[in-house]
Amino acid sequence: MQKEQQPVLRQTPNIRKGSLLAIFAFFCMAIFGITTQEAYRLGSAIWVSVITYSIATLGICMLILPYGKAGLQSKRYFYLIARAVIGTAASFLYMLSMNYIPIVNATLLFNTAPIFIPLLSVLCLKIPVNKNTWYAVVLGFVGILVIIKPETTILTDPGNLIGLAAGIALAIAYSIMKILTATDSGLRIIFYYFVIGLLIQLPLLAFTAGFPDVRVIYYAMMSGIMLLLTQISLVKAYTYATASQVGVYQYSSIVFVGIIEWLIFGKAPGWLDILGFLLVTIAGCLIIRSSNHQETHQKF
Repeated sequence: MQKEQQPVLRQTPNIRKGSLLAIFAFFCMAIFGITTQEAYRLGSAIWVSVITYSIATLGICMLILPYGKAGLQSKRYFYLIARAVIGTAASFLYMLSMNYIPIVNATLLFNTAPIFIPLLSVLCLKIPVNKNTWYAVVLGFVGILVIIKPETTILTDPGNLIGLAAGIALAIAYSIMKILTATDSGLRIIFYYFVIGLLIQLPLLAFTAGFPDVRVIYYAMMSGIMLLLTQISLVKAYTYATASQVGVYQYSSIVFVGIIEWLIFGKAPGWLDILGFLLVTIAGCLIIRSSNHQETHQKF
């Protein structure tokens, strides 16, 4: 008899456990960024991404295997595929942006997703957004402008634009995820994300020359493990705490990346970058809190 997977897993609320799991998840995300950057520095971006997704796919298959068909069956395959395609694009753009800009800046731009979600809610889902959220969105965009420092070279040196595109793609993936979590378990969503993401990227290997260096394989495998741990830890965190209680820790990954960059590589962001980080972080946290408050009122 197959073990049945429930659409949504629930645990007794425990903010402390949820917070610790969220912090661990975003620490893993920071390590993912560092190892990916090192892998990119040594080898092909396509090989790095394919190896990363291969390791993550292997891990998630082992976790979902005990549930049999029940773990894979869904009524929303279109959304699962859309989330996987757009989520993979977001991750690839994030990894690509690290070739052009400091990893701290790339991580921050990747985490601008909460700022774009209210815009998507209004434009695509026709969900009204309160006035305080719009103030936070404006604050977030000011922070983005401070970080990317728009000037005439922005098109010839596209790292910031790529990083910003990663954040927009992630916002779309999050919006689709919000629809999916009503009917599908986190484990199932992650499974389709990794498997479809890997299948999308495999044909691209035909356009790469040679086989990657052993150091590239090592760092890419580490990236795959960290990416899987990030996803699993976040899913678990959401079973103990609300989206707003977990989401506010999203920006801790920027802090972790900054500390690691400073301690290991001796790189420190400039004061304008730090100002931009603070503005975007404050805006993101306000939007996450406001979104949760609005959803709570809509239930009653």
